[in-house]
Amino acid sequence: MGTENSSIIYKANEKKKNVHDDLITKCFEISSDVEMKEIPITGAEYLLKVMTERANVAAVTVCDKDITQFAKNQSLFVKEPPGAKVAPDKLRTTIEWQKIQMSDFAEVRTSMAKIKNNLLEKGIGKKRVKPIVIHDQSLEGWKIFFQEHDSTVTCMLGFTPEQLHTGLEMLTEILKEVPPGDTIEHKTGQWIYAFLACLRHPPLSETVSLLRDLARTCAEIRSNIDQEEEDAYMKAAPTNLFICIVARYFEQCDLAD
Repeated sequence: MGTENSSIIYKANEKKKNVHDDLITKCFEISSDVEMKEIPITGAEYLLKVMTERANVAAVTVCDKDITQFAKNQSLFVKEPPGAKVAPDKLRTTIEWQKIQMSDFAEVRTSMAKIKNNLLEKGIGKKRVKPIVIHDQSLEGWKIFFQEHDSTVTCMLGFTPEQLHTGLEMLTEILKEVPPGDTIEHKTGQWIYAFLACLRHPPLSETVSLLRDLARTCAEIRSNIDQEEEDAYMKAAPTNLFICIVARYFEQCDLAD
């Protein structure tokens, strides 16, 4: 008896699900007794006319216009900058090396996220972490800040998302001043790594543009290193690292080595 009742209940629920939970079920059901009229009188006749007209309209329409005649009047063109310069043979990294760097970088990001979450959960984040105040927002002002401070966890937690974006932009501008043949200074590299470790992921579109500019700048620095020098590979290491992070972790794969 119980088995029979269970079977009936199951069938009833299955029928209800098919009728009401189907994504393609119509919102309004029109009775087959309703006739199609040129000028609808009742609500049902109006719905039938609208649904019939909609069924005869293509879901997607394309404007078939010749716009080439307007090209001569175009004044603004957007061109994607060229990709990053290819790494010299002796300075190229292996996939195994890149995987190790990605694992280490992901671990650092996870640690930073845990620290931030613990502070927020305990309600002491605002008390322990002092907001970073940079009065001079110019490139020179940021240079002074980077020279006088270290990229500690407490310092990085004090940056707002806007400051993280601006700071990384300023660091990229600093890299553009590296003389040909030189490489990224150790402290500057520490700051770049710290900023990358604190950026949101997935990044915003404007941040993606900034990350790509960073990778291209690093590739430019690397291309000017004399690969015949004894310490050439060590000089290229920071540029290889940042290109790897941008390309692999932040998924700008066309810039990867």
